[in-house]
Amino acid sequence: MRSQKVILSLLVCMLASQTAFAQIGGLRTFEFLELPNHARVAGLGTVNVSSNAGDVNMVWQNPALLNADMGGQASFNFIPFYADIYNSQLTYAQNFENAGIFSLGVNYLSYGSFKGFDNTGASTNDFTASNYAIQISHSRTDGAFQYGANVKFVMSQISGFNQSAILTDFGGAFIHPEKDLSIGLVIKNVGFYTNKYENEDRSLPFDVQLGSTFKPEFMPFRFSLTLNRLYQYDLSYFDNSLIPEDDSNVFTDISNNPPNTFDKIFQHVTIGTELILGENINLRAGYNHLIRQSLKAEQVGGAGGFTFGFFVHTKKFNIAYSSAIYQAGSFAHFITLGSNLKNIVKKKS
Repeated sequence: MRSQKVILSLLVCMLASQTAFAQIGGLRTFEFLELPNHARVAGLGTVNVSSNAGDVNMVWQNPALLNADMGGQASFNFIPFYADIYNSQLTYAQNFENAGIFSLGVNYLSYGSFKGFDNTGASTNDFTASNYAIQISHSRTDGAFQYGANVKFVMSQISGFNQSAILTDFGGAFIHPEKDLSIGLVIKNVGFYTNKYENEDRSLPFDVQLGSTFKPEFMPFRFSLTLNRLYQYDLSYFDNSLIPEDDSNVFTDISNNPPNTFDKIFQHVTIGTELILGENINLRAGYNHLIRQSLKAEQVGGAGGFTFGFFVHTKKFNIAYSSAIYQAGSFAHFITLGSNLKNIVKKKS
């Protein structure tokens, strides 16, 4: 299991800061499910459960946002991370006359190839590591309320070792019948393991998220406010054992400033906005305080936690791009290409 420990160490390094004030990343399994996996949610701060803009990708954030108008929508997403790590996702929705609206999605995250070594340090075979999720979604509408569920099979594999689970998301949404106002609530990743790594004792990535999106009537802006990890107050990790006795150490300034009440509260908050330039063009921006505090370099905040993006819609296709700044000089890019296959088929006919 040496290779498993190597990969897990790499993931912890990606998700956690190198300071005493860090995110609690790496303490739960299948944390790839918490990563933003398409350009809309990435551009709005990486967390959103209420953006009711007809984007089929939002079913990954809240199944209640799936509606009958999305029938025929298909979307492909590609997110190149660092080194050979990349994330790809395919989502399709189909509206059935009697059964209603369903969607099917596949999310794949590859960590690339690694060189293997045995306990003596001798070289062995190269190996790979990856995660994937297969998701089926369904929703119903009852007046101004929508409710839905995702059922997904998730798996991680490291050098031939596998771990899997079946998880469910339960979502609800209120869509105002007259105003551009929507409210979403999701209980995420409720389920059980079907197979575990040896000595696995981490919990599943359970979450409770609540958010609202609103567009003032005479403004070209749409605002979103989302709260996540509502079941847990303090999301920071402050390890006093990392505080050295030598005051010259670089950790000293940080260790003297443990997380305050503002940080503990605001780490639950994600802010997003869209500038609507017309029916076919939107600009997006967001801020996630948890990302900024968790991944900022020592004594350097930079633009960490901020996200930016745009959306362009044409007659046949739509394309979206977003960039998320995780820490100074470190960007993640999100590319979404979508289309409604029904419209293409009709035009050809």
